[in-house]
Amino acid sequence: MKKKTLQSAFYISLIALMGVWSSCEKEESIPTVELTAKVELTGVTTGSKVDELTIKVKSNQTGVTKEFIANANGETTMTLEEGVYNFEATGKISYSYTDYEGEEQTKTESIAGLIENVSVSSSMTNKTVAIQTHITVNSSGWVIKEIYSASTKTSVGNKNYTHVQFVEIYNNSGEKMYADGLAIGETQVTSATVPNYYADDIANYTFVQTLYSIPGNGANYPVDPGKSILIAPYPINHKAEFDPVDNKLLDLSIADFQWYDEHSLALQVPEVPDLIKHYSYSSTIWILTTQTNRGLVLFKTDNIADYVTNNMDQRKNNAGKDAIAVRLDNTKVLDAVDLGHPEKIKVKTIAPSLDLGFTYCSETFNGKSVRRKVSHVESDGRVVYQDTNNSTVDFIPDAEPQPKQFKVD
Repeated sequence: MKKKTLQSAFYISLIALMGVWSSCEKEESIPTVELTAKVELTGVTTGSKVDELTIKVKSNQTGVTKEFIANANGETTMTLEEGVYNFEATGKISYSYTDYEGEEQTKTESIAGLIENVSVSSSMTNKTVAIQTHITVNSSGWVIKEIYSASTKTSVGNKNYTHVQFVEIYNNSGEKMYADGLAIGETQVTSATVPNYYADDIANYTFVQTLYSIPGNGANYPVDPGKSILIAPYPINHKAEFDPVDNKLLDLSIADFQWYDEHSLALQVPEVPDLIKHYSYSSTIWILTTQTNRGLVLFKTDNIADYVTNNMDQRKNNAGKDAIAVRLDNTKVLDAVDLGHPEKIKVKTIAPSLDLGFTYCSETFNGKSVRRKVSHVESDGRVVYQDTNNSTVDFIPDAEPQPKQFKVD
C-alpha cells in the first residue's frame, strides 16, 4: 500500500511538472512575422548589374545577427520574431561607360545602406522593409586617420589622464592640399541617446556640440600627399611631465595645431598655432568623449563664421532641456567617423550615407585609439588609407596610438 502511494505521488508530481513546462513554453513563445526586405538603389546608373547583395538583420534585443542573400530584384523574404531590428544591405554594382578616349569600360563599385530601429510585429500593415543604398568609394581627399579620445591612466598613481588626447587628419590624395578652413566637430548626441532627437534630420545634417577650424586664407597650411595634421589640446611631451618618465603617455609636441580654450585648466603652447573656436558646449575646456560614443566630422564651407551664426539649432532634448548645436550640411562634410561600443549602440549620430557603421574603444582610459586601416601602399611609398564610408570595416578598434606614423600593421 505504501509503494502504491509513493508511485501515485511520483506520477502526480511528474504530471504537474510537465504542466509547468508546458505553461512556460506557452509564456515564452514569441510570435513570428514573415516579411520582405527590399533594397532600393539610389544614384545608380540605369542598367547596372547588381551582385553579392546581402542583407544583415540584427536584433536590438538579443544582438543576434542573421544574414540573407537577396535575389536579382534586390528582395528576400524572412521570418523574424516580433521585436526591433536594424537592416543593413551591402553589395556590388557593375556598369559600362565610355571614357574620354571613346573606349568602352566596365566599373565595379560597392553599395551599402542601413535602416535602424524597425519595429517588426504582427500588426504591421506593410510587411516590406525598404533599405535605401548608396555607392561607397575610397576617399581621395581628407580623412580622419586616428582618434585618441579614450585617454589613459598614469603609471604612477593610476590616475585618469585626459590631457593626452589627439585627432589626426590625413591627406589621402596624391596631390598637395591646403588645410586652411578645415573644421572638425563632435556630435551633440551619443550613440546611446534614445530616442535620438535629431533622427528626423540627420539624413541631411550633422548636429555638433563643438566646432573648431584651422586658420589661414587658403594657402597658409599646405599638406603634402601622404602627410597629416595632428591636433591636440595639450601639444607637449606628456612623457616628460612625470618623474620618472611615464612611458604610457605620448609625446604630442609634434602636433601642428592645438584646440585651446581660455580657461585656467587649459595650457597654451605659443609655438603651436591655435584652432579657431566657433562653438563649444563647454564653458571650460573641450574634452573628447572618453566613452568613444560621439561621432567626429570634417567640414568645410566658405565663410565658416557666418555659416555658424546662421545655422545654430536649438531644440529640447529627452530631458526637456535646451540642446544647442551647430547644424552642418552633410553635402559639405568631407569625412565622418561614428563612435559607439557594439554592446551599447542604440542610434546613429551621423547619417549612414556618411558613415554606415561604428568604431570604438572597449573601455575608457585604456590607452587605445581608433585607427584607420591601410588600403594599400603606392609605388612611391605613400600610404593610402581605407575609406568605404563604413567605420566598422575601415577602422581598427582598440588600436595602439600611432600619431604621425604611417605604416602597415
